[in-house]
Amino acid sequence: MTEADPASGPAQAPSTGALPSKLVQVLRTVISSADTKNEKVVLHFSKPAKEDIVDGARNLDLNKLMQNVGGEQFDYGTFKAAYDTDPRVKTMVKNFNEKTVEPNTKKAASETPQGDSQTGGDAVSKMAKNAVDLKDL
Repeated sequence: MTEADPASGPAQAPSTGALPSKLVQVLRTVISSADTKNEKVVLHFSKPAKEDIVDGARNLDLNKLMQNVGGEQFDYGTFKAAYDTDPRVKTMVKNFNEKTVEPNTKKAASETPQGDSQTGGDAVSKMAKNAVDLKDL
């Protein structure tokens, strides 16, 4: 009978189901809080720069929230992977891009009508470029 060497780390990679569940937990909490307060919310993959703040929305650092629950840190690539593989994440996210995630709340952070094909997935990005208010940080 052989035993795993603790110095070499775990014998198997951790289950990917546990990590997205922390993301799901954070998204549920953020969405519930925003809906209760009737707020718009935008999550950033890092502390947002002044030009990335979305005016009129609560701007939150997703990775700070994930750190608070002992979860995985996300960038665009890892978030896209979670989005593509976990249907729960898909139902909780309205839009995301390289810098931000817009949770699927009752009050949308993007004010662009659904049928506006000119903005498409860039709606949050365009709003972020126009925003300069840091009051929500």
